[in-house]
Amino acid sequence: MKHIERAVLISVLILSSFYGYSQLDITGQYKARAEYTNGFQQPLMSNQDPGFFISQRARLGVIYKHEKFQFDFTAQDIRTWGETSHLAIDNNGLLSVYEANVSLFLNKKWTLKVGRQPISYDNQRIFGALDWAMQGRRHDGAILQFKDSTWNLDIGATYNQESASNIQIPYGINDYKTFQYLWANKSWKNFNASVLFLNNGMQQFYIEDSVQKNRTNFSQTMGTHLEYKRNKFEIITYGYYQMGFAKNNQTLSAYNVSLEGTFKPNKSWGITLGGEILSGTSDEATINDRNESFTPLYGTNHAFNGFMDYFYVGNHGNNVGLMDGYLKAKYSKGKYTFSLANHVFYTAADVKLPTIPFGGTFVAMDPYLGYEVDFTVKYQFADEVTIQAGYSHLFGTRTMRELKGVDNDNTSGWAYVMLTVKPFKNFKLK
Repeated sequence: MKHIERAVLISVLILSSFYGYSQLDITGQYKARAEYTNGFQQPLMSNQDPGFFISQRARLGVIYKHEKFQFDFTAQDIRTWGETSHLAIDNNGLLSVYEANVSLFLNKKWTLKVGRQPISYDNQRIFGALDWAMQGRRHDGAILQFKDSTWNLDIGATYNQESASNIQIPYGINDYKTFQYLWANKSWKNFNASVLFLNNGMQQFYIEDSVQKNRTNFSQTMGTHLEYKRNKFEIITYGYYQMGFAKNNQTLSAYNVSLEGTFKPNKSWGITLGGEILSGTSDEATINDRNESFTPLYGTNHAFNGFMDYFYVGNHGNNVGLMDGYLKAKYSKGKYTFSLANHVFYTAADVKLPTIPFGGTFVAMDPYLGYEVDFTVKYQFADEVTIQAGYSHLFGTRTMRELKGVDNDNTSGWAYVMLTVKPFKNFKLK
């Protein structure tokens, strides 16, 4: 193995020697996760059994940095164990490009980054790389970046098309059509503040005069993320407001606010108390009413509102919203980290139940959705290797079952074991 490392490093040095100032780095990651899903993301139906599967991700990339530019390329293979027969030709499109971009260093403070890239800001509520998901999240776009000792400013834009065409064609992929945004961040000694403005365009297909047409409906998300750290205390708060038009062309007016505080009595312990509200639209609303449901858009939603992913992870969109109160504790000792999180969920708008099936008057249901507990343990096997396991349990209510459209009143549980390896993290000649 040492001979291979030396050969790779010698090749890197030879390639670098062709340029005055240059650097070539190798990046990589292997992640495998086994999951037992007994009502993960939504309760099981009474005729369904729990699932079990193992998925994995393998990434290999290079970063070439020159005095005037930088090139980033990462390929990844995503698969569920057994989805291709051991004798079959592997043609399921599992190999893809996660990152392929070029950064042009315009001067010491300004950079233009163009191509496929992850976009991640602050606590990843609106924009996040979504590292938990095997495929991750990436965008095809361009970002003009400014950075000095205390300021960061990003101005980004994307424009998606289904294929190259000399005439205008509709965009039928379940994705955004285009967006433009501005993110600014300022740092002080104990305080960090960010502002974000996002103009997001979604394609809508509709029928007019018996002809199918399409248009791009734009919504605007604006808000701020604030962090204050002082000795043993940390406070994080953020708030966002959405307006404009939803994908279905409804008038949009929605908000998301959160406040949490963390107390760290020593280096081992951290205790966090907080809450979040994402506005929602009542079940009684019609297509002509205003849409009041906030959408986190392109964030790492698994990190919020419980690890069971009942909310905003490919679900709960244009719904009754959510109020989430939580208490978390984290303890670290040596190579081990233990975490325990408790969540209490309520709806932010009314869930309506008909007094008689398929009609009649409606009554508002209890807004209490349930309680979730998440336990996680992480072991740092080596600097490059992490082993993590967790178990989550959700005690749902009748309102939760009505909201999710299931007939099973059992509680839900989810367990996983995950291995993460970053083989080139400390790569060097020995």
